[in-house]
Amino acid sequence: MYINSITLKNIRTFAAESTIHFNYPERVYGEDKPIKQAPKLKNVNLLFGENSTGKSTVLEVIALASLGPAIIESRIDPKPLVRLIPSQRKPSEAEKSEIGTIRAFFTLHEGEFDSIVPPSSRGFSSELLISKKGKLENIEHKENKNIRWKQVYEDENAAFFIVAYGTSRRGSLDSERSKNLRNRTHYWRTDRINSIIKDEFTLVDFWEWFVNHKRRKKRSELIVKLINRALAKSQLKYEGNWNEDDCLFTRGGMEIPLRSLSDGYKGFLSWITDLLYHLEYISLRTKISMQNIPGIVLVDEIDLHLHPRWQMDVISQLANTFPRLQFIFTSHSPLIAGSVEWMNITRLSLDRFHRTVVDLFEEPIHGLDADQILVSTLFGLESTRARAKQNLLDELRNRVRRGDKGAAKEFLSELARGIEGEK
Repeated sequence: MYINSITLKNIRTFAAESTIHFNYPERVYGEDKPIKQAPKLKNVNLLFGENSTGKSTVLEVIALASLGPAIIESRIDPKPLVRLIPSQRKPSEAEKSEIGTIRAFFTLHEGEFDSIVPPSSRGFSSELLISKKGKLENIEHKENKNIRWKQVYEDENAAFFIVAYGTSRRGSLDSERSKNLRNRTHYWRTDRINSIIKDEFTLVDFWEWFVNHKRRKKRSELIVKLINRALAKSQLKYEGNWNEDDCLFTRGGMEIPLRSLSDGYKGFLSWITDLLYHLEYISLRTKISMQNIPGIVLVDEIDLHLHPRWQMDVISQLANTFPRLQFIFTSHSPLIAGSVEWMNITRLSLDRFHRTVVDLFEEPIHGLDADQILVSTLFGLESTRARAKQNLLDELRNRVRRGDKGAAKEFLSELARGIEGEK
């Protein structure tokens, strides 16, 4: 399963009906298609925008829609979804509504659709209606009878595969290990997306999973290989070693326990190894190789705690390591933005009534430096300099325009130095 598009109406900051289209490995591009030009990384999507523009909301509603009718029985508990009614201005008639709509359009694979559906119609919509009931919300799912929804009620098949990771993603603490896997729900599909729904949701512990589960040597070697591909340019490596309570990574000739790594490494490895756990879980039960399982991976703030050098390569590393997976990331990093093409990017912004606007972004930025990207329309900054420095340069520039020759020399000097120590 891949997501083709998501349409939201009256969901948090999405007031008017808004649609976002996504790249995925099998997408068809063309002038008559929603996305006209194919990017080099066809399995990558990046959502950009200031804080509170709805980036995390998009990831959350995709995860919810992927459950189809099972969202009711799963008892998943998202934060309130229906848009708040404005209290400090007169709301429009549309803003008075207490019903929100989520409509996701997915592209299906074998086993996810009824065999009578023709190959050209392998897309399907999963629509959720959310209505307020006092301080609670009621969720209804509109049935699509051509879909094998019975598959979504089980978690040992490859159908409707999706995993999601929020900004608080982390592995288990030592004190939690013994109960980490035991205390999960009996429905893995919920646990695969709960990180984007619940703050501080604990992911599958790598040591407990990798060390304690019996598997063939070739499968262990594949898992190690995939971890190192994802880490490619990070200067860290995993050779498959562990001690009595942790997995040991190597850097600079030293063996370092996973729990002793920096927050950047721990955060990244927490979700990568969790993803590999779920891929192996399905692979063992379906005989589909881990690298051939299609599905969706949602990651909020992909640049979280990552050094700029790593940010420049992390997207392409992931896209090439898992070519059958569709990635949807959010980010605030100009280095992340510059590592992809404009066809991979969707920009979200807010109007003056705190309503999200989905912008078509078509400005070539791939390969530009960070300063150029920050002053592009993607970020919209007027300058990347400290405000005091920019004010000084503006003053000198105005003096130059008035014919002050000394100001011209001073302007060039100021461009090359900081203002520390100036009074």
